[in-house]
Amino acid sequence: MPFSPEVQQLIEQVETTSGRPVHASEEPGMQLRATVVPARGEAPAHLIRFKPGIRNLDYLVASQLMFLRRRLALPPGERWDLAGTSAEQDVAIQQLGLDVFPDDFARNMVGQVINQLRSFPVGFRVDAAIREEFPGLRQQQHGEIVAQLAEMEKALAPQFRGKFPRGIVDANTTMNAAFAIHWAGVHDEPRYAIPFDALGYRDRAEELISALEVVDDDPSTDRDLVICWAATLDLGGAFHFHTEPSTD
Repeated sequence: MPFSPEVQQLIEQVETTSGRPVHASEEPGMQLRATVVPARGEAPAHLIRFKPGIRNLDYLVASQLMFLRRRLALPPGERWDLAGTSAEQDVAIQQLGLDVFPDDFARNMVGQVINQLRSFPVGFRVDAAIREEFPGLRQQQHGEIVAQLAEMEKALAPQFRGKFPRGIVDANTTMNAAFAIHWAGVHDEPRYAIPFDALGYRDRAEELISALEVVDDDPSTDRDLVICWAATLDLGGAFHFHTEPSTD
């Protein structure tokens, strides 16, 4: 399946910057709809993987490539991810109230929240760049954002929230509220934020959004942005930044 000119442009940028090709493949059985696996170490290529027939494919792939482009903008020794030692996971389990669950389940839940912390704040930067550089993808971006907001609103149902401790519910919902409030402004759709306002999440969510205004929009400051969000969400000490030696 051919990608849009915008995605082709991003692929060329990634290939030029990294010196490695980008390969794409349809994978019907994968859980995620689309993902990009960066070439690390001696890996010969970056891999785009996607389910066949999915909606908004070009936007989804472009988003993943923009994350990769930000990573490649850093020197190899400064390219990072979030990781958690067993002790850091223990901290998060206590902070999020997950000690009421079996250990394996609690650690899995910690992983999900840390992954959200990794992707959400930088994702705001990625989406802003897509809107500015690739207006041809705005329609797909809009469709995907609306779909994500619908899923977030479903998670506000009392029967769902009641299954989990307040700590993890608040961390997840605050990040979702920041997403809703941000896009309510971008799309001029105040209704996006109403469910989160009703539950009292606006103040903390706006603290997250304010970090986007205070921290420079540069790949070198993405870690600072994550640190700001972690402080607001009471997730300090629950992870560390992991960098890997790279030959690219």
